[in-house]
Amino acid sequence: MGVRVPPPALFLPYPLPNNFFKMNITQENVDALNAVLKVEVIENDYADQVNQFLKKQQKSASMQGFRPGKVPFGLIKKMYGVNAKVEEIQKLINDSIFKYIENEKLDVLGQPLPKEMDETIDWNTQKEFVFEYDLGLSPEIDVKLKASKKFISYDIQPDDNLIDKYVEEITSRYGTVGTGDVIEQKDIVVADIAELENGAIKEGGIAKLANVSVERATEDFKKKILGLKPDAELTVDVSEIYGGASEVATLLDVEESAIESAGKEFQFKVVSISRMVPSEINQELFDKVYGEATVNSVEEFRKKLADEAKGMLDGQGKNKLRNDIVEYLLDAVKFDLPDSFLKKFIHATSKEPVTIEQIEADYAQHSSTFRWQLIENKLISDHDIKVEESEVVEKAKEMIVANFKQFGQEVPAEELENYAKTVLGKQEEKQKMYNELYSDKIMNLVSEKCKLESKEVTYDEFVKLAAKK
Repeated sequence: MGVRVPPPALFLPYPLPNNFFKMNITQENVDALNAVLKVEVIENDYADQVNQFLKKQQKSASMQGFRPGKVPFGLIKKMYGVNAKVEEIQKLINDSIFKYIENEKLDVLGQPLPKEMDETIDWNTQKEFVFEYDLGLSPEIDVKLKASKKFISYDIQPDDNLIDKYVEEITSRYGTVGTGDVIEQKDIVVADIAELENGAIKEGGIAKLANVSVERATEDFKKKILGLKPDAELTVDVSEIYGGASEVATLLDVEESAIESAGKEFQFKVVSISRMVPSEINQELFDKVYGEATVNSVEEFRKKLADEAKGMLDGQGKNKLRNDIVEYLLDAVKFDLPDSFLKKFIHATSKEPVTIEQIEADYAQHSSTFRWQLIENKLISDHDIKVEESEVVEKAKEMIVANFKQFGQEVPAEELENYAKTVLGKQEEKQKMYNELYSDKIMNLVSEKCKLESKEVTYDEFVKLAAKK
């Protein structure tokens, strides 16, 4: 929640001319939030388009016994007539409904959904048709931003504990692989794992020299191996290592079915213990992380980490404020939705197969998403919020610079523009940035219209605050 997702919208594949014909479409309002469109189609609506399509097919048709482009029209019509009729009628209905919605200035949710027909269509002989579509209508809503409502903007300060964690992470990342005398929490154990039969290694059974991550292991398995030394042996059930047959199958490089059909007892012999030895905190580390002579002391190193942490923490504080605003408005702005229609719409448009039962179980979340989209759109409309193309370009550049910075690199100024064009060339990425900018402007609007109190907290204090929700 909080990031603006554009509401389900209706888009024409191409602009329609102003004099575009209007099929006979009638609207019956079921209630304030639901309507049915009845679309009547007669032969004159589609005959010309079908003939044009068939003539085009005739020009390119190639058939034995006829010269290219000279296949008789009657034969073309027999071969392609029904498909052309279906396709052109579907296209005309689609265009006509969109034009109707536009002309009547209907504020709809989702898109029209065809109703199930009682009678079967005979596309070969039937010339006139009637189709019905369900419409979900957008409710009237009023979003009031009260000056008396207070929100808290948390200014999260990185404390020594957090910086210590950052130091540990970086020294581990730039460390070297060494060996251990006994198994510890973060080690990689090189183990000889072999299937047993009657207490002995099974001939032709599963056997593998494998690298076992102690961190990934189940708590029960950790208890068995922590403190063991090289050459230690124990009998284990391999499914306990990572808590499932599929993970162990990957570890031992066999099919999952082989693990499921194998015996429960395996030998686990510790061959060696690999351990990441943290890098020393010295000038060599500073230069690797930030470039030569950029940081020259432990104090500067920790200060640099604190500055980087502050950027991350500011993002967390911003997300908390955003979530608080969303939660408040969802609770404060009351309106109904055409729930039955929206459930059908979700089912009809889901990218992945989904059952009605799954939709029902998740509908509270779906409903909140639809409701927040409507609230956002109302705020955008009421307060004339706009996002310019130039703002999206700048956001793309900021994202690119930040991504490079994560790896201690800078983007050459002459290349930044091209990087931004590449990113914005992906429609999904571009839309995402528009959504985020709209979301930011809505958050700024609410912050201006309501009370906003800044409160400084440590990272640990913020974690506790967030956990209370």
